[in-house]
Amino acid sequence: MPYTPIPGDLVFCHSKGLISKAIRLGELIRWRSGATWNHIAIIDSVDGDNITVIQAEAHGVTDDRQLSTISPGGRYLVTPPPDGVDRSKLLAFARQEVGASYGFVSIASLIINILSPGWITVRWTNSWICSAVSAEALRAGGWLHRWSDIYQVSPAQLALALGIPA
Repeated sequence: MPYTPIPGDLVFCHSKGLISKAIRLGELIRWRSGATWNHIAIIDSVDGDNITVIQAEAHGVTDDRQLSTISPGGRYLVTPPPDGVDRSKLLAFARQEVGASYGFVSIASLIINILSPGWITVRWTNSWICSAVSAEALRAGGWLHRWSDIYQVSPAQLALALGIPA
């Protein structure tokens, strides 16, 4: 029986676009595994087939995209957060970030981190990448994980930490 998404679930995406492929290649170069996922979103609301997500995308953190549209030409995996995560706190955090800027500088820094020993980090304040806003929402919900830099966590790193198959 297929899983029915509920608010607070995580969505790991494997998309077909050039940027998506570049993200997965970088993850493969850096971690040698876990390069299946290139984007993460959070299920915000479910009303029948109308399932919306919160995600960090080029337009910033948004809450108006349908689940069916976030991985064009690819696939996605919807999974519940870890046991013990308070979904209401996870969603409260994610919803308060809607409207925040996208972290283009953070993405550039993540590329540098992937290609270097990882000691160079540059971020623009008040901006997010998809995996960082998702990891921070999980932390707000009570899931604690030791990250070297939660604002630079990649989709592959988050998936691996959650035990999501690569």
